[in-house]
Amino acid sequence: MDDKAAVAVALSKRDVKYPNKYQYDRVILVMTGVQNRQIIAEGMKEFLYRAQSHRPGIPHGWDTRVSWFQTRGNIMDKDVSHELWYKNLQPTMPLPWATGQSLAAAVAKAGSDATVDMFQLAPCADTDVWDFINGVPNIRNYHLFFGYNSRQGDPKGLSHAAEQRLAKRQSDFHATLQQKLQAKHQYGRLIFTQNEPTFKNARAGSQNLDWCRRYFPEQDVNMSLYDRFWTKLIRAGNNYVSDSVKLRIPQDDEIFLRQVVEARQQDNALRRQIYAMLTQAGQSQQFVSADKRSWARMVKILIPEFEGAPKPTLELGDANHITAIFNYLDQEAGYVSGAGQLQYAVCDQSNTNNPSQPPDVRAGSSWTGHGFILTGCDIDRVRDDIARMFH
Repeated sequence: MDDKAAVAVALSKRDVKYPNKYQYDRVILVMTGVQNRQIIAEGMKEFLYRAQSHRPGIPHGWDTRVSWFQTRGNIMDKDVSHELWYKNLQPTMPLPWATGQSLAAAVAKAGSDATVDMFQLAPCADTDVWDFINGVPNIRNYHLFFGYNSRQGDPKGLSHAAEQRLAKRQSDFHATLQQKLQAKHQYGRLIFTQNEPTFKNARAGSQNLDWCRRYFPEQDVNMSLYDRFWTKLIRAGNNYVSDSVKLRIPQDDEIFLRQVVEARQQDNALRRQIYAMLTQAGQSQQFVSADKRSWARMVKILIPEFEGAPKPTLELGDANHITAIFNYLDQEAGYVSGAGQLQYAVCDQSNTNNPSQPPDVRAGSSWTGHGFILTGCDIDRVRDDIARMFH
């Protein structure tokens, strides 16, 4: 849902100086990070038509501003869980290869003097990114919502030597992206974001479910509720608790997923059992040592979700983050204030052994050549700004 919402936001964003114009004359979508990019593109297109019919909704005529592409491969080399949602779709449009040359031709449709902002919201091979940067003209900003999107492969089943190579490749991707961008585009700027420190809020990747139902099509909101992210983390946490709170989880993940969706929205016995299990798992140092990233996501996202009365949320990270970027660019142009600040980015290059933990980026006090990181944004303001874009 969050990638679909991000595209809806990008198509709806108005120019802050000339509100009768859209921020972007053209929106070029490159499907990447999944195996069946044809059906993912079809799913995106169908969502956008539903979003156009929804009230409030995205502007009519969006389809005349969009170009569609796909990468030649999937750097993760495996299906992602949400591909199952679209398995019955049939592609209805061509999806040409994305190369620096083909993307440059698509940019040219906006005019020879067009400037370009790139937003990377899914894993993409570094070789593809370098090709895009070298081929596309006039790149102004390159936004990377770092973390999972920084991945350069799946570490599962790799030898130790291959793990080290993958970890270094991911580290180098972060640390060299600004340099490669600026080598081709004098004023090109890399901007990193992540829930923390961009929002200082680990739950800034989500928005209230009822709010999402107001602004996005019901079909897509309901689809997103069945994200296996929730059952995956609950299963993981359940391995690190005592028998007294251990959940009896059905082997059939479809059944368990339906139970979890219900427990997120209703104050039932399973909800309370899940909360008790998560709370104990959150205290497990063994869990921290085995999989710190999953442990942290469980503590920061799942435990608050199941605590107290139901207050369900929906993943909307991509839309939240690109809206924060839009707000900052409007502030930089002098039209708004209170939209955060850019700080020098410092990319962690110390992790050379564990590619399952994407390299971190923090704010620094001096220029390192790594780009910038956006900090100090307000997630409530971002939510209100998204709402204002739809009419």
